[in-house]
Amino acid sequence: MGKNTVKSVLLLIIITLLPVFSVSGKTLKFAVVAKFQGVFFDQSGDGCREAAAELEEVECIYLAPKKGDVRLQDKMIKQMINDGIDGIAVAVTESDFLARNSMQKAIQSGIPVVTYDSDFDAPTREKYKNLRRAYIGTNNFELGRAFGEQLKKLRPDGGKLIIQTGRPDSPNLNLRVMGVRSALSGKIYQTPPGEILKNDNGWTEVRLPIPNYDKINRAVKQMESILKAQPNQADSFIAVGGWAQNDEYQYRRMIDPFKQKLAQKQVVVIISDASEGQLAMLRDHLAHGNVGQNPYEMGRLAISTLLKIVKKQPYEEMIYTPLSYCTPENYAVCTH
Repeated sequence: MGKNTVKSVLLLIIITLLPVFSVSGKTLKFAVVAKFQGVFFDQSGDGCREAAAELEEVECIYLAPKKGDVRLQDKMIKQMINDGIDGIAVAVTESDFLARNSMQKAIQSGIPVVTYDSDFDAPTREKYKNLRRAYIGTNNFELGRAFGEQLKKLRPDGGKLIIQTGRPDSPNLNLRVMGVRSALSGKIYQTPPGEILKNDNGWTEVRLPIPNYDKINRAVKQMESILKAQPNQADSFIAVGGWAQNDEYQYRRMIDPFKQKLAQKQVVVIISDASEGQLAMLRDHLAHGNVGQNPYEMGRLAISTLLKIVKKQPYEEMIYTPLSYCTPENYAVCTH
């Protein structure tokens, strides 16, 4: 075998052993950047990785700050841009800060951005053009309405409500709060989070929504304080995120002394999301209702949408994922 033949055979072997790359000549790297570490966002990471495995030409990089801190999130995004990421999906923690910082770097670098779970709020999108190409996730106003409608079924004559939120400047959570208020009051509000309920259709908010700043421990303690109150400060509690139930052991331990109070509907408890652990708690009557989202599908659709954008294919600019309406009666089938 001559030298040229040997070289040709070796070259053929090397080419055969190389990984399969995309049409552009490289594996595309897409980052999915969550608000914080937790059961909900980890499911979006699972969806992201599953989609990447199916598409083959894509690598998913899932990132989640340990806590809900916009500066940590912004730093992660900037690092991804420096590392040459091909596309970014971000659950927006705080609209204006990200828009002024990492998003400007992404735009200047020509890196497409989509949002999932939490979009940039309307004023920020108006101020900064072309921030993101698409939003994938829950219709957050409709999610808020779903909380309110569930509560109305359980307490049709109205009552005294406390709403728990995360960050008071979180755009998706403010839409949810507005949805709750709209469902209960029958009013239409122009700007999130709407107006505090004051005997609207029999509903009054005891105080402004309680922010937990995406901290599970704080969310659990806030719930415990509300349930401990004697006499009851509020007879209804809505958490527009799943924070307190993100640690199943901690939630079960906190709420165990109040099982009778829940059974008698002295306080009605409705919480966002429907993970396996949350459905188990619903089965055990440790809440009255959960409205589930689909973070797994958000992660999948974020990756497939970014791929379409990079390949200059048609894509949807607004993709709403479905809700699941879960009760102690239908917990076993509500997310199917």
